[in-house]
Amino acid sequence: MTSAVSPTVPTARTRWRPSFTTVALGLPVLFMLLVYTYPVGSMLVRAFTEPEAGFGNFSRAAADPAIWHALWVTVRMSVEVAVLTVVLGFPVAYFLSGATPRLTRILLLLVVIPFWTSVLVRSFAWMVLLGDNGVVTRLLAPFTGSSQGLLYSESAVVIALTHILLPFPILIIKATLDQIDGSLVRAARSLGAGPVRAFTKVYLPLAVPAAVSSGMLVFVIGLGFYVTPALVGGPKESTIAVVIAQNVQVTFDWGMAAALAALLLVVAVVLTLVVQRLTKVKGLVTL
Repeated sequence: MTSAVSPTVPTARTRWRPSFTTVALGLPVLFMLLVYTYPVGSMLVRAFTEPEAGFGNFSRAAADPAIWHALWVTVRMSVEVAVLTVVLGFPVAYFLSGATPRLTRILLLLVVIPFWTSVLVRSFAWMVLLGDNGVVTRLLAPFTGSSQGLLYSESAVVIALTHILLPFPILIIKATLDQIDGSLVRAARSLGAGPVRAFTKVYLPLAVPAAVSSGMLVFVIGLGFYVTPALVGGPKESTIAVVIAQNVQVTFDWGMAAALAALLLVVAVVLTLVVQRLTKVKGLVTL
């Protein structure tokens, strides 16, 4: 007589227990949802609901030439700062990647030290340096023939933002340069390429993605920077962030402020996608 073996049926349900990886990844996601997604989402809702439902805030923004001028000034200065920080930061990162470990640690400390100082303090420092009696003005007086400072101008904002955001490209580009195999350049030299050709044809293309990514990071940060343009810049160089602050603090027009914030977000995403498409650098925006 043949007896059939019945499948084992569990007597109790297996309880799901989150793994350490799930908890480690889930907590930051939950934190971002609470402190970032919800505030941003609520501001976007205000753009369509205050003072009344519809697209009135966007229509008013599109019809205001002052807002278009502020947007153009914001994008232009952000591009200038991004280019300057990458151009100035790449040689520093290249030198750090080839320096001895001891010297690299010392120089990296000097690069990171500005992060320990408040942006507000550094902006006030640039107000002193770029004022009519500032050090920069006195140094440039023999060449310009004028004692008038650069304060409250677009140049002042670009200089101050370049100084404040310069550590970002240095650190990002250096991290990539450390991963480039130096034997590739030596192989190109052994095959007859000169030092300039080996650098431009072998080494530089491997470093371009980091330069573009760091430049886009600086650009996006510059779009929403408020403290430095508000202190160092003048009324003719008002950025979108300054206009948003005026709508919140002076006119109490939260709907318009939310609409301008949404507009700035769209500009940042669109320009980032355009740069990614033109440069073919992946990882800037993942959709």
